[in-house]
Order: sequence, then C-alpha cells, then structure tokens
Amino acid sequence: MKKIFGSLIAVVAIWVGSTALIGSQTEQELQNYIEKTNRLYASNGLQFKLTDYQKSFLNSTAQVSIDITDPSLVELLSESYDLPFKIDYNIEHGPLFFQNGLGLGLSKVHHEVALSSLFKGKDKKEFLDLLKEDVTIKSEIIISFLKNANYLMSSDPIQIKEGEDHVEIAPLSLTGSTNLDTFKGKGSLSIPHLLFKKEGTENQLKVDNLVMDIEINEFIDNALMLGTFDLAIGNLLIKDDSDPELKNINLKSTLHMVTTKDSEKSINTQLEGDIDFLDTQLPADFPNLKTIHAKLGAAYIGIDGMIKFQKATQEMQKAQTELITKMQNHPEEIERIFEEFGQLQENMMGKIVQALNTLLIKDKTLLNYAFDAQTKDNKTSSASAEVGYTGDMKFDGNLKEIALKAQRELLTMIQLHLNINVDAQHIKALPDAETLTQQIQMAVVQGFVKEENGKYILNGSYKNQELMVNDNNLTASVLPLLMMATQGGM
Repeated sequence: MKKIFGSLIAVVAIWVGSTALIGSQTEQELQNYIEKTNRLYASNGLQFKLTDYQKSFLNSTAQVSIDITDPSLVELLSESYDLPFKIDYNIEHGPLFFQNGLGLGLSKVHHEVALSSLFKGKDKKEFLDLLKEDVTIKSEIIISFLKNANYLMSSDPIQIKEGEDHVEIAPLSLTGSTNLDTFKGKGSLSIPHLLFKKEGTENQLKVDNLVMDIEINEFIDNALMLGTFDLAIGNLLIKDDSDPELKNINLKSTLHMVTTKDSEKSINTQLEGDIDFLDTQLPADFPNLKTIHAKLGAAYIGIDGMIKFQKATQEMQKAQTELITKMQNHPEEIERIFEEFGQLQENMMGKIVQALNTLLIKDKTLLNYAFDAQTKDNKTSSASAEVGYTGDMKFDGNLKEIALKAQRELLTMIQLHLNINVDAQHIKALPDAETLTQQIQMAVVQGFVKEENGKYILNGSYKNQELMVNDNNLTASVLPLLMMATQGGM
C-alpha cells in the first residue's frame, strides 16, 4: 500500500509541475514565469527551477526540476524516488504549429513522462511490478497571442496491485486556461472512475464521475485567492463488512465555494454542499435519512488579518515539520524537543489569535451557518445561526489573558440570531429519545420552545443587550444570569 500511495504522490507532483511550466519562446521569459510561480506558491512545499534550455529556429527544449522543500517529505520520498523530479518540455515556436495538427499562437508546449522514470533502483522495478502497464502523463499547452495558456492534460488508465490491495483510476483529464501575467483562469479536473478494492472481499471504495472545477479571479498579496471552487461526485460507494453499522455507504454529493471582495479591505466566503444518501445503509438511529444540505459563510473578514492568519499557520506547520525531523534524527533528545513543541505551540497560537485584531471588523464581520436534513418520508428539520462581531476588543497578551478577556466581554462583542425547527418524528429516532422529548416539553412549558404542527421551534435573537426568544422578551429574566456566567459569577 505504501507504493500505491507513493505512486499517487508522484502523479500529483508531476501534474503540478506540468501546470507550472506553461511555455515561452525565450529562456528569460520562461525564467521570469518560473520565478513568479515560486513566489505565488511558496507555501505549497514545491519549488521549480529551470535547469536546461536549448533553442533552435523552430523549436526549443527545456527541463524544469521540481524540488520538495519539506524536509520530512524529502526524507520519506528520497529512498524510492529520483529527487528532484525532472520534467522535459518540447516547445514549438509560433505563429504556426505543424506537429500534431496545424495551430496558431505564440508557442505550443508538449510534455510526456512515464511515472516509472520517477523511481530509482529496486523501487523502480517494484513499481513496474505493481502496474499492469506503465503510466504516461501527457500535456499540450497552446500560448495565445494574448498570453493565455490553454492546456489539455491526460493520463493513461492506472491499475496498481499490491497483495490484496487493488487500485484503478480511469484516465485523468485536466483542461483549462490561465493568463501568464495575472494567473487568473479556470480549470476542470475529471476522474470518471476510481476504485480501491481488497481482493477476495466486497470491501471497496469506489468513486464515479468526480469533477472538480476551479476559477481564479484574483490573487491578493500572493496569499489569498478569490474565485469559485466546485466539486461534484456522481456516486461514492463504500463497503466495509468489518463495521456492522456502516456496511454500505452509497451517496452522491456536491460542494460549491465562492470567495469575493466585500470591500477593498475585506472578503466574503460562502460554502454550500449537498449529500444525497441514495441506497446508503445508515445506523439504526437514522435509518430514513435522505438528504443533507449545509451552508457556511463568513462576510467582511479583514484581508490583512486573513493574510497574517495564513502566514502564522504556515510558519507553525513548517516549524513543527522541522521538530518532527529533529525528533526522528535525535531520539535521545526527545524530552527537550517536546518542550520545544510546547513553546512553539504557545508562541504560534498567540500570533494566530492576535491576527483577530485585523481579521474581525466591528459591526461588519458576520458568520452564518445553516443546515437542513430530510428523511425519506419528506419530513424536514433545519437549523440556522448568524453571529455578528460588534466588539472592539484588543487581542493581545498571552492566551490565558485573551481567553479571560473574551469571556468577560462576550455579550458586548456579539449579536446573534438562531432559528431551530425540528420535526418531532426526528427526535423519536435519536438515542435516548424519551429523555430528550421530556426535556423539550419542559422547555415548551417555560416558553423557550414552541410546539406547532408536529415541530419544535426555537427562534431567538440577541442584539444591543436585548434577548428575545420566540417573541418573548427575556432581557430582564435571563440576560442577567448570562452576564453572571460570563463574568464568572456562576
């Protein structure tokens, strides 16, 4: 199985490398593009380098190496793979292309690599033994006169077998276009069929008709990407006879995410997804679940704070990787290294929390969540929440001080709207339903929950230190108790 996943890592590396070199007619232009790519993707653990360039009248050849900058990943892969990865390109000069059909543009780039060439020594032989046939990745990229790169990439079908483990991946296909100056563009990756199966059993993971679309509209400081991301899975089937409750999962799903600017200083991200359970055999608690729909969003998130947050998390990941490598190489110092881990976590979490000073915008930042579930009898339960930031807190000091300060100022920092609508039949399907129903009935008597047409409803809001629940003003009766709780008085 190690070789199987290693093979998939190789596919991804080569695919990323293929998109990194979009072609050029001159060595200097190509070098400039690679440098721009490295700046843009500096945090992805890959670095590209032009190692050879030969030019003739009609054609040029170029070689680009892909260096892995993560030391722990290098250590993991270096035993089996010939690092750094090297990719050879053949570049036709425009304005007319004659190879593989007549074309028009600045240049056309061809690339082809066999996955077995990435391995070395005995691992290369073992890799070929795993495959029914070697796998070749091909790409063709045409650079237009407007410096748009239109690309088409594909792979051979992949079949890998190691012991009882069997993997099948239908031909991968990647199409799209990218502007060489702005990096704006769009692309679509499709995998018609993917299968992980254990021979001699029904146990398997199968994915049919996976399509991933991405559109990049803008980059901010080489850190934030604005645009859309869509993922659709036509069918996901998981069979596992070792789990009596989840013997069979059979579903389809979609995911949609869009990130735009609210203003020159803030962004808005909305995520929405659906799951249709088809013939899934669910646990006894939810035997009739049919669909789930969920939304998650964040509006008016400060761009400066988001960039600081990303840089802090990337810095922490890099430092953690270095400590893990140090631990592997010097096990006798493990106690001291664990102390470094603790200090690193405290320092970096402090930086991450301090990013909230410019991440949250007073009276603007808004987080929202919505969820609904439908059973096969078409009964629906739903919940939604909206939390707005209304405070002006300074996130400074150590983590303990920040946490205590946030607790004390909580009721001045937020506004809230909550809407819960649960079908009574869904409550009956939950664990310990009888006790839960009794608790809900007590809440009905106290006015916190309404019971209407077989549904339990809670509609609440908190704003400007006024608390409303199901049209009842509870500011005088309940809010003082909440204030005591946040101040540590309860």
